[in-house]
Amino acid sequence: MNIVVLNDTCEVDGGAAMIAIEDAREMAKRGHRVIFFSACGQPPAESGGIEWFSLGQRTILDESNRLLAMWRGLWNHAARAALQDLLLTLPRDSTVVHLHSWSKALSGSVVAVTRRLNYRLVCTLHDYFVVCPNGGLYDYPTRRVCTLRPMSVKCVARNCDSRARAHKIWRVLRQWIWRHAAGIPSGFDRMIAVSGFSAQKIAERFSDCSVPMEVIENLPRVHRSALRPSAQRNSIIYAGRVAAEKGVDLYLQACSIAAVPAEVWGDGPVLPQLKAAWPMAHFAGWVQPAALRARLEQALALVVPSLWYETYGMVAAEAAAVGIPVIVSDHGAPAALVENGVTGLHFRVGDATDLAEKVALLNKDPQLAHSMGQAAYERFWRDYDARCHQRIEQIETCYRKSLGLAA
Repeated sequence: MNIVVLNDTCEVDGGAAMIAIEDAREMAKRGHRVIFFSACGQPPAESGGIEWFSLGQRTILDESNRLLAMWRGLWNHAARAALQDLLLTLPRDSTVVHLHSWSKALSGSVVAVTRRLNYRLVCTLHDYFVVCPNGGLYDYPTRRVCTLRPMSVKCVARNCDSRARAHKIWRVLRQWIWRHAAGIPSGFDRMIAVSGFSAQKIAERFSDCSVPMEVIENLPRVHRSALRPSAQRNSIIYAGRVAAEKGVDLYLQACSIAAVPAEVWGDGPVLPQLKAAWPMAHFAGWVQPAALRARLEQALALVVPSLWYETYGMVAAEAAAVGIPVIVSDHGAPAALVENGVTGLHFRVGDATDLAEKVALLNKDPQLAHSMGQAAYERFWRDYDARCHQRIEQIETCYRKSLGLAA
């Protein structure tokens, strides 16, 4: 089988890229020809049996020429032309195109050319861009999840963007182009939701979409290490993207209320503002995945205070893998990964006082945190290898169904 993986970048810049790259490597190990096609990034030195292809572009946020960024964000002509040239070298009856992310660089043009050439197309829904103009089902000015039907009159009129109203207008135009010119999601052969929660939210907002959708949960590729004793653990930390919808300021408020030191590991658009507002907190910035894992191994607990609907919550799974409990807001997919009072704690979404109580509880009782972390660790590793194997088989089966082959 020929598998063409489409992702904005070929470097790990978040959960979607990490999953795209790891799954591509697993498929290559199974003997498939895997071609990783991206607009941005530097391919790794070790190919891992994958044919890497990058256009060497910048993401629309990193592109200094803003007019070029706006135009390319609507329709990346270079990506369309390069993908067309690639696909025309591959047989249709044994080739599947697997789309992971397209909103940062590739644009909907790669979907349009795949459809026009009649290749089978599978899409993993790492976010909500398939239905929502801002990708998050989230209203940034009110800091609440959005209840409007995407692309309805009320949605188009609502200034829900994280930037300016003009940016929302551009996003609406882009969404219209994706839906009507590119064929997103109607042009997909199959869709993969990364959690039951995200599948439900997408289905609720796109009930007229007839594309088959199945749930194949994300699972981090990690190596098992010994569980550290509680005496070697310290601090209740935040790790991940530092963005408004992630609720990082809520975590900082809670730590202040609880009189507990705050640590933020990650980078993002609101990092400068948070540094200025919270000078006593420790901001590590972006670090390599290995360094982040090392810090997680030594942490007392992790806070996932998201205000928006996370589609999965990779960092919560990574925390369980190293045996630390997670304090998580009580909505979104990460809440399903944490059993309240057993492997971590839930708090009321957006409630800094409630979060502060949970932070103070674990900070004052490290043994309780350790016992919860141990329960999370044992549950994560109980059948990890089997789940990884099953997950890859599910994706491979999805490919075969798209090609009309026996599962």
